[in-house]
Amino acid sequence: MGKFYQIIFVLLILIPSLGRGQTIDCEQTIALATEEFNAGHFYNVPSVLNDCLPTFNRDQRQRAFLLLTQTYLLLDDPIGAQRSYLEILWANPEFVPDEQLHAIDIVYLSKRFTATPKFSWFVGAGTNVSPTRLIHDLDIAKDDEERYSLRPGYSVGVGGEYSYNDNLKVRLEANFFQTSYRAKAGEHFQYDRKTVIDAQTWLNVPAYICYSDNIGKYRPYGYIGYSVSNMLADKASITLEKVEIGVASQGGEEPETETFEVSSPDFDFLKRRNRLNQSIIFGGGLKYKLGLDFVFVDLRYSAGLKNIVSPEHIYGDHNYDQTSGEWVISTTPATGFANVDDLFRLDNISISFGFLRPLYKPRQLKRARTNGVLRRMKRVK
Repeated sequence: MGKFYQIIFVLLILIPSLGRGQTIDCEQTIALATEEFNAGHFYNVPSVLNDCLPTFNRDQRQRAFLLLTQTYLLLDDPIGAQRSYLEILWANPEFVPDEQLHAIDIVYLSKRFTATPKFSWFVGAGTNVSPTRLIHDLDIAKDDEERYSLRPGYSVGVGGEYSYNDNLKVRLEANFFQTSYRAKAGEHFQYDRKTVIDAQTWLNVPAYICYSDNIGKYRPYGYIGYSVSNMLADKASITLEKVEIGVASQGGEEPETETFEVSSPDFDFLKRRNRLNQSIIFGGGLKYKLGLDFVFVDLRYSAGLKNIVSPEHIYGDHNYDQTSGEWVISTTPATGFANVDDLFRLDNISISFGFLRPLYKPRQLKRARTNGVLRRMKRVK
């Protein structure tokens, strides 16, 4: 067994060294192929590179196939040149020949190909707040008009992007949203105060047109579109801060007051809501290029188009028999806590962070974009 462990130990030392030697050999292979090309031994270049092609990394593959493309063009082998150029784009989909560094025939050939992604996918997550836009104020008891305030929510989602061209995109998403708001009313029954906290869960599907910059590390974009949302759940709780005022004494002293708090259980308000909502969306963000992919930050405003409160179920669920116990329970927010919903629209402001991956597909164009190159070649001649 001792000899077995010694063999394993020697292999562990030698294997990394072999890997480093292979990398050096592949670099030497590219250097040797370049020397053969510069010496005019074009027929030797493919055979020199052949053994290392499966083991090259991305950068090495790009350089090797660029050398092969030039070789096949000089050997008058257009099929070999086209296949080699496609391999360049598979190694680096964003490769663009530089007219100052590369031969004009490489530039000309490049205009016949593209790797621009038609489709991309992305994922994102973030936080949001939901401003309310009051349509009509409803009250059981006389009080101050309810004041709505913001509470944070969260969202996660996935989406796809179709590129019409380098700048214009069409996007479709599916998002899971948790939204919430707080409503407060003072002088409820003259002295009491009421607080309602309402939280909704949505499935949100927006579609929009996006215009994006396509150059540089940082690429801003903006969009406008339309979204449809389906409310999956709505839970609300009500807190009453009740003030009890004692009887004034005969001596003219102020009556004693006592304050105590009453909190409701969580009510299911889903049946009190119009579950389907539509919104106009406006937004924009910034993509940061990370290799061939992107990370992004996105800011969006959704303007609700529909009243989310069902007027038919403000006081209770009319689907129940009004002599049943279920009907009595459904009226508890109104009868037990003197609360009915105002009619309002629900907007949303969200910020999210995400990851976008373009699906690059190197391919030959049906119509080559070579006119500009041809004019420059004529001027050079």
